[in-house]
Amino acid sequence: MKYMKCIEKFVENKVVFCGIDIHKDHWILCYYCDGEVVEKLRLVGSFKMLLSHTENFYYTARSVHFVYEAGFSGFYLYRQLNDAGYHCTVTPPHRVPIAHDKVKTDKRDAQKLVHYLANGLLKKVYVPPLSSEADRQLLRLRHSYQKKLTRVKNQIKSHLHLYGIPRPDGIATWTKKYLSWLEGLVFEESNLRYVLDQYLAEYRFHREQIAEITKRIRTLAKSESYQAHFTRLVACKGIGLITAMTFLLELHDISRFAAALQFCSYLGLTPSQYSSGQHVRLGHITREGNPHLRRALVESAWTVIRYDPFLAEKYARLRYKGTNGKKAIVAVARSLAVRLRRCLLDEQPYVIGVC
Repeated sequence: MKYMKCIEKFVENKVVFCGIDIHKDHWILCYYCDGEVVEKLRLVGSFKMLLSHTENFYYTARSVHFVYEAGFSGFYLYRQLNDAGYHCTVTPPHRVPIAHDKVKTDKRDAQKLVHYLANGLLKKVYVPPLSSEADRQLLRLRHSYQKKLTRVKNQIKSHLHLYGIPRPDGIATWTKKYLSWLEGLVFEESNLRYVLDQYLAEYRFHREQIAEITKRIRTLAKSESYQAHFTRLVACKGIGLITAMTFLLELHDISRFAAALQFCSYLGLTPSQYSSGQHVRLGHITREGNPHLRRALVESAWTVIRYDPFLAEKYARLRYKGTNGKKAIVAVARSLAVRLRRCLLDEQPYVIGVC
């Protein structure tokens, strides 16, 4: 009790910072105030327990600021702390300054976080509203099923190749004729037929799930929250339902990017740079930021260059200079992203061929 009284007296009318190292079952806390570590402790991973302990500082300190790394725990703690009247920062783990310590412990990690927060050295993760995050999970679920569908397609191809069964001429893969042919295949061993049937059942399941989720996303695109911006984006030939909704849901608020360069940096579409003295060398794109939107933009760029002469000319110019196709299409995707951003900011539909 005397110890807590001393702490309360020390933090009186001061700003208190708290770093949280989050684990599945427990949290490590480090409280920091006026350049000093006030307290380190381990708690059961519960918001109720955290709130109960922090109330010791809440009524005497000027304010309490929390920080934790983005990860498996998501943003629920951020929202709960803000609703309770505290300040909270979620920081990207890969942007936390590296301390080359010989010893690494959970308490040291919490102390490192809170020290960097108090000195203004941490980047912040943008936390979208819960409604927007919930809508975004639809797209990510669809992508998850899409990956599973691709995997089972490859498994079916491998199964056929393993036993020397070629695809008949004149039948394209994954058409109705191709699936009918697969269903009618006869194997010498019944277990081989059974394995293929299991693969086909999984294939159909993932197709059905993707179709159902796509239907929900299409309904979402027509809602009042997204319809206006969605219409502006799909005015660009090559931008379809999934890319347009990925653009809107992964970004949520496009105005938070003050400049196009900042936006491209968020997408990870800017080149990395290695400079020393007078030597400047540009490398591959950074691949930082949002991988879901970056992937969607690069995939759409291959289609957009067939319809937009401005972007098609840029792609051709880069190829003429000797840039390989993948690097050239990434550059096109970067330009496409900037143009789509401008459409939303100006509240105007995409215009083909306008630079």
